[in-house]
Amino acid sequence: MSPTPPPPIGPPSPPLRGGRVVAAGLIAGSAGLAIALFLRAIVANTPVRVSSYTLFWSTVLVGGFGVVAGMAVEAVRQLQASNPDPEYHRQHRARRRGGNGPHEP
Repeated sequence: MSPTPPPPIGPPSPPLRGGRVVAAGLIAGSAGLAIALFLRAIVANTPVRVSSYTLFWSTVLVGGFGVVAGMAVEAVRQLQASNPDPEYHRQHRARRRGGNGPHEP
């Protein structure tokens, strides 16, 4: 017989809001695409010759990385906000460098 899991602490956490995750991905993806097009314009005005195939896939990759990064950031933000542990949400005081506070060895 398996042991029963401990009861959850605090109220149940809300589910992830997928629409916000997708919207954040689209916003970050458009920023990534803008950066990729800017870099493409820089490469076009240099004496270096790069094939259009390479320029296309570099643009797709930078834009795709923007989408993934935006979605990951929003998903982690939602997970952090839904953490039921009150200690996790407690504000921590910033430690000063060189001080003789209680946390200094």
